[in-house]
Amino acid sequence: MDRGFALSFPYRVARERGRLMKRTAFWLIAGLLMVGANQVGAGETIGQVRDKIVRRALDPLCVPYVWGGTNPRIGLDCSGFVLNVYRWAGLDLPRVSAEQFRYTAYLKPRQVRPGDLVFFNMKKNSRKKTDHVGIYLGAGWFAHASFSKGVIVDNLLKPYYRERLRGIRRHPVLAGRKKR
Repeated sequence: MDRGFALSFPYRVARERGRLMKRTAFWLIAGLLMVGANQVGAGETIGQVRDKIVRRALDPLCVPYVWGGTNPRIGLDCSGFVLNVYRWAGLDLPRVSAEQFRYTAYLKPRQVRPGDLVFFNMKKNSRKKTDHVGIYLGAGWFAHASFSKGVIVDNLLKPYYRERLRGIRRHPVLAGRKKR
């Protein structure tokens, strides 16, 4: 076996896995986007902004986790990932997940739409109400910056996430309560 190939093999596998994840997530989400009729500003509907959020959430797949990270070229943490995606869509959010939780509006689970935020308490015995956030993509899927895997798409129906879910919330602009 060629030694160069053997040394680059793990990198090639990781790169292919990343491409496959992006393709799978793209096609999974493509059919799930809903277009709303409410105006957001600059001629965009709420549905168009949601579409931008979901598409942008898939861009940094496989970007590594970096605590405090807000730059997709270097690494992202969970709230930095959400902040980056929402800013790209033209929406402001606070920097940390606990503040993002307070800034957004409560939703009942049946009200969730693509682009809404899902909040977790990953340290189940922690005094913090939330310490992790992700972006809902549709059909039970969400994107988030995992401590061990970087930015990934995962399913809310997995017992691990379902047990730690602390809230589903919506940005005030997406709720029609605030202009950009």
